[in-house]
Amino acid sequence: MRFNLFLLATLLSSTLLAADKALFTAQAASHNVTLTGFTRARTAMTLSSEIAGKVEQLFSDIGQPIPDKGEFACLDKTFIKLDIQYNTAEQAGHRVDIDYFSKQVDRYKKLVKLKNSAQQQLENAEREFFSAQNQLAVTQVQAKILAERKRRYCIAAPKGWLTKERLIEPGQWINKGEPIAKLGDFSRLLIPFALSMEEYQVLRSNKDDIRIRLPDLDTIVPARIERISPAFDEQSRKIMLELEISSGPAQYRGGLRAELTLSLSDKSGAILAPISALKQQYEQYWLKKPDGEQIRVVYLGKTSSGYAKVVSPAIKAGDQFLINTE
Repeated sequence: MRFNLFLLATLLSSTLLAADKALFTAQAASHNVTLTGFTRARTAMTLSSEIAGKVEQLFSDIGQPIPDKGEFACLDKTFIKLDIQYNTAEQAGHRVDIDYFSKQVDRYKKLVKLKNSAQQQLENAEREFFSAQNQLAVTQVQAKILAERKRRYCIAAPKGWLTKERLIEPGQWINKGEPIAKLGDFSRLLIPFALSMEEYQVLRSNKDDIRIRLPDLDTIVPARIERISPAFDEQSRKIMLELEISSGPAQYRGGLRAELTLSLSDKSGAILAPISALKQQYEQYWLKKPDGEQIRVVYLGKTSSGYAKVVSPAIKAGDQFLINTE
């Protein structure tokens, strides 16, 4: 009975002693990997003319935005305007014919009833009347075609996009389908990256808090994953994806250096420990377990957060050790 009481008191004393000791839980060490890419336009396009003609006006030069009316250039409209005038005159003539033959039809109908005219004359008048109506309908369709063609004499472009390259000059003759400019949507920028599977998984786990550093502008901006290619790149054997940034620098442009920093787990199995937990004897470092056992570790250095980075085959992340309070 006395022995049992002594044993209980010893265990209780040891438990209280351990509870008084400060412990820490080893965390897996990590290292930062910085990937570099360069910004480019969210979307790019080559602008072409749908018709041939002489350039009369240009509304955007290199580096300038497309104006609000959404036009890059206009061609000389002299001949298309004359075609429209000719069509308008034709329609007016057909309307006169319709009015005339409509009256003729009515007149011959009355004469046929009075038997003062032959039925054939009425039929001829009706045929001329319907022919004039058909010709008016044809010229009205032609008018719509001419109006659409005239609209295309001003070459449309997305408003706000920037001109990257201008391939024409005022007064120059251009052919149908000829490229005239290269445009880009720089309201948002894309940055292509090639990531390993581990890097991709880390990025996906932090997809709501991605930060991109632009060293040329000395600023950090938020980003989001825009596209992920499902294809396999045989040369790099990495996953190709694009990040998008839509806020930050006042002037967006292509070619800005962009840095993406990812925190990857250390493959050496190193852990992070408080400096106060390390005990140094001569040139060796030790960590002490709660039961008093000392584990020899290799000191790899001090992190920017003030922790010691150590490694040993006898320890792993999640193990607990004592903090030296002496």
